[in-house]
Amino acid sequence: MGLARALRAIRMRRRARRLIAGLFADPARLAGTSLRPAHGRRWVYVGHDEEEGRIVRIRFGILRHPRPLRISSACHQVIEYYRYEIETGEIRVERSVRIDRREEGAGGG
Repeated sequence: MGLARALRAIRMRRRARRLIAGLFADPARLAGTSLRPAHGRRWVYVGHDEEEGRIVRIRFGILRHPRPLRISSACHQVIEYYRYEIETGEIRVERSVRIDRREEGAGGG
C-alpha cells in the first residue's frame, strides 16, 4: 500500500469515528434503538464501506452488560455489532456474540 493510500485510509477511519461520535452526541438520532448517549463511551470501530469516495455505512460494536446486574450476581457479557447507514440514518444490530461463555469452563471440572 502506498503512502498516499495509507494516509487516505487513516483519514477515512477518522471521519468514520467522528460520525459515530456524532451519532451518540444526538439522542434524537438514537430514538427507536436500544442505544443511549451513555453507550458513546463503549463503542468500538469495526469498519466502514465507501462509495465514490464517501462513507456510506459504518460498523461498530458495543459491549453490553459489562457489570453484574444489581439484582443478581449474573453477568452476561455480550458484544453487539451494529451497522449505521449514513444516508438514511438507519441503525441495525447485525449480530450479538455472548463472550462470557467459555469452552474451557464447560463440563464442571
